[in-house]
Amino acid sequence: MKVVFSSLFKQDLLDAETRYASTSTRLSDDFHNRVKEAVRTIIRRQGGDHIGPHGYPCRKCHPFPYLLYYQIEDNVLFCLGLVHERRHPEYLHKNLKA
Repeated sequence: MKVVFSSLFKQDLLDAETRYASTSTRLSDDFHNRVKEAVRTIIRRQGGDHIGPHGYPCRKCHPFPYLLYYQIEDNVLFCLGLVHERRHPEYLHKNLKA
C-alpha cells in the first residue's frame, strides 16, 4: 500500500514532536515511533478503525493523546492529520480545505 502524508499531517507531527522535545528528546522519539506504529497498523489491517469526531477513520497513537486521521482509496493510505484528542472537531475540516 502506498502512503501519502498531507502537509497538514506533516505540520501536526512536527508541532507535536517539537512540544515533546522541549520536555525530553526521548519522549519526542517515543511519540514519533508511536505514530509510525499507528501507520503500520492501519496498513496491516487495511483500515477498519472507527470514525472519529472529525468525520474520518482514526487510530489513536497510544499512550499519547493524538489521533491519526486517514482515508484509504484505491490501495493508497492518505494520512490527513495528527490531531490532539481535545481539538475542536472543525479543526480538520477547516485545515484540509485550506
